[in-house]
Amino acid sequence: MAPFLHLIKNEHMKLFKRPRIWIMIGIMGIMNLIVSIFFMFLFKGIEFSFWDYIQVSSYLLLVIQLMCIIIAGDMVSSEFEKGTIKFLFTRPVKRVKILLSKYIVVIYTIILLVLLQLFMSMLLGFVFYMDTAITLDQRVLVGLGGYLFQLIEIIVMGTLAFCFSALTRSSVFSISVPIFLVFTSDVVITLLEHYQYEAGRYLLFANTNLMPYFFGEPLFEEMTLPYSIINVLVHMVFFLFLSALSFTKRDVHV
Repeated sequence: MAPFLHLIKNEHMKLFKRPRIWIMIGIMGIMNLIVSIFFMFLFKGIEFSFWDYIQVSSYLLLVIQLMCIIIAGDMVSSEFEKGTIKFLFTRPVKRVKILLSKYIVVIYTIILLVLLQLFMSMLLGFVFYMDTAITLDQRVLVGLGGYLFQLIEIIVMGTLAFCFSALTRSSVFSISVPIFLVFTSDVVITLLEHYQYEAGRYLLFANTNLMPYFFGEPLFEEMTLPYSIINVLVHMVFFLFLSALSFTKRDVHV
């Protein structure tokens, strides 16, 4: 157990020693400040509460999602591109544990960035809308629910990018394809839903957004919350299985 924990600690140190992660956090802070000031002037004289701001700020998670895809898509492939993977493989640890340690750090980083975004939003919300912060109604659930459900989507996309990273060993492919899917999957699912093409309910991206089950209606008939959860879990297990199989069985040429 100790060697595995050391692997996780090592991956964490490697990630947070790189300037990129701190640049991303800095961008998050600047982005939140600009957005909060913009909304302060945009809704001046209009009823706009603390929880309205939290709900609107959840849309900034799209940027966080792109950041997480970059981190996840580069996690494994960069080791092969730089040739540092051979140093990892010299350790007396199974390859699958090396891959798992990297994935745990990816999930940890995703959760950390989403919580940091929520913290920044709440901090700025208190600054500009303090008098409405104690107002508790449905907007509280919608605001916090937006963060929770988008966290699930970000974890799914991060997992997909991570698996591409292990399968292809190409950072460009592992980052660009998931980003392409982020901007196109909603269009495809919307078209399938518009024409009620029932096969669309089997697609992963028709099930990653769980919010309609609580604040709306599912995209397709016969879709239920347990069905979507199982659909997402099956896809993620399949992705991770393929990446583990590739990472442990393929020869390494560096």
